[in-house]
Amino acid sequence: MAYLQIEDLQVSYGAIKAVQGVTFSVEKGEIVTLIGANGAGKTSIMNTIAGLIKPAGGTITFDGKEIGGRKPYTIVKSGLTLCPEGRKIFPRFTTYENLKMGGYTMSPAAIERGIERAAELFPRLKERFDQVAGTLSGGEQQMLAVGRALISEPKLLMLDEPSLGLAPIVVQELFECFTRINKDGTTILLVEQNASMALEISNRGYVVENGKINITGTGKELADNDKVREAYLGGM
Repeated sequence: MAYLQIEDLQVSYGAIKAVQGVTFSVEKGEIVTLIGANGAGKTSIMNTIAGLIKPAGGTITFDGKEIGGRKPYTIVKSGLTLCPEGRKIFPRFTTYENLKMGGYTMSPAAIERGIERAAELFPRLKERFDQVAGTLSGGEQQMLAVGRALISEPKLLMLDEPSLGLAPIVVQELFECFTRINKDGTTILLVEQNASMALEISNRGYVVENGKINITGTGKELADNDKVREAYLGGM
């Protein structure tokens, strides 16, 4: 069985079916990307895996254990962490305090170790440890969100729209960090509007449309697919 295995996942909001029988997998050590239009169901998938939404059907298995419907903190303890869409930092806390919040399931020593790693990946965060997070730039806030997610030492890191609203130079810096995080041993599941950059660093990808997966392939295969190029890569 794959490291993360999603089978026939269904997610509903009342009578609305946001995710309709999605099946996909992530192997240990991979970067896997979900791409699709706004409202396709990508964030619903990520939030359900993370335990923020209870699945209406299907199974979610991570590292050999069923985690579907479990409490979010138990899923974090199992080694799976979500860096959510929109960053969701605590704007009135300092940068350092935000990072500490990422380690609420960890020992004090592990939290400090995680903060050191975040500061190494994102040196600007260390320069702003004492700065109120709400006054950081958009790029710095995204770095903080990623750094906070890493404090729990995840085996698998889920990143939901990390480049949203950021300048191209910041996006490039973030993606270089994602590649480094992966090479350091962390598996990554990525939801990303910048399909071109996402597929470039991904082993495999899935196209989500109307709550279903319609196209699958390696990162290169999807980047070369005419339908994908027309819909998500600007016809490049």
